[in-house]
Amino acid sequence: MGFLCFCLCIANCSRLEIQKPDFLQFLMLLASPTSIGVITTDFSSGGRFKSFEPNSLTTFPTSVSIHSDAVGRFINNKVYVVNRLNRDTIQVLNPALNFITEQDFSVGQGKNPQDVSVWNNKYYVSLYNSDALPIYNANTGLLQNQISLAPYKETYSSSGTPDAYVEATQMIQHESSLFLTLQRLDRNDVSGYFPPNSDSYLLEIDMNLDQVIRVYTLPYRNPSAKIVKKTIFGEPYLIISCVGYVGFLSRIDAGIVAFHLPSRTFRPNLLYSEAAADGDILAFQIKDESIGYAAVLDAGFKKTVQAFNPSTGQRLGTLLEIPGNVGVSLNGLLLTDSGKLIVGNTDFKNPGLNIFDTNQGNLLLNPLPISVELTPFDIFQLQNQE
Repeated sequence: MGFLCFCLCIANCSRLEIQKPDFLQFLMLLASPTSIGVITTDFSSGGRFKSFEPNSLTTFPTSVSIHSDAVGRFINNKVYVVNRLNRDTIQVLNPALNFITEQDFSVGQGKNPQDVSVWNNKYYVSLYNSDALPIYNANTGLLQNQISLAPYKETYSSSGTPDAYVEATQMIQHESSLFLTLQRLDRNDVSGYFPPNSDSYLLEIDMNLDQVIRVYTLPYRNPSAKIVKKTIFGEPYLIISCVGYVGFLSRIDAGIVAFHLPSRTFRPNLLYSEAAADGDILAFQIKDESIGYAAVLDAGFKKTVQAFNPSTGQRLGTLLEIPGNVGVSLNGLLLTDSGKLIVGNTDFKNPGLNIFDTNQGNLLLNPLPISVELTPFDIFQLQNQE
């Protein structure tokens, strides 16, 4: 859930010659704060964690075994791999020791972890198949507490029997508060899909007390992709992409919302609407108040990567446009601090990363994907976020 899948077709391109750095340069790049982490997969038996330096277009040889369905976070100078359904573990990698796995603990078979957050020697892990938010001891990986989410389960289903889960997904910290999104989907819907038949919630949890202190109803349903904390319009916001009815149930019914942290209120206007994008906004990145990027899937399964203005909600242009019948997929969208927009090309014949320089008019820097061993699945910067 919550991952980007779209397609890229680049024609009439020749292979870009990339000069490899010497050994000393390589070591310096390995320690670079601009490096990114890439979760890769073969979509069946397993995956690998890789690291990549987008300014020099350098892929590092480090390759760590992970689950075939995983996502990543970088917290407190460590890489946290969330191994999702059918492995159900949190795997901690140490970049100072060539990304060796220093911890790997279970969150319960079938629980399907979605995200992890760290605070005062505690791990908070959101679970898709649970009605609680468990808290683990960071030293031992043992369960030490949990916060019940049962009061927030939906009470309506089109079938007449609501399901038992709240679909807890993404988390982000602000000061001593942990914010957690609950999709609250109808797993028992008569359609056989999981539509958002109830409102979705943003919970605020006091991490010192380990208690839910406020519940905010999202103005649009079905929050998807990672939450972004960003200072825009001169103040801090949490930015959340809501997709509403998506995929085979697609509707133009949501968009990118901004939650104003000082007042704990939602900005009245969407930063970018599905109406302007003409489809479901599956992933996004915000550069500043004047420009952001969105990956969009329309009802005909056409995929686009669009530029937009968060201040006005206006669509500024289209970087990529891929027909729904093209069999080349992508997962992952990341805008680095240095202005590189990175997308993961999942073409099974030639998977890898494509990098656009947003400081040079969204210039494609590599006409053919740069290999990261397997197919990219999630991309994140190896840098602690505020």
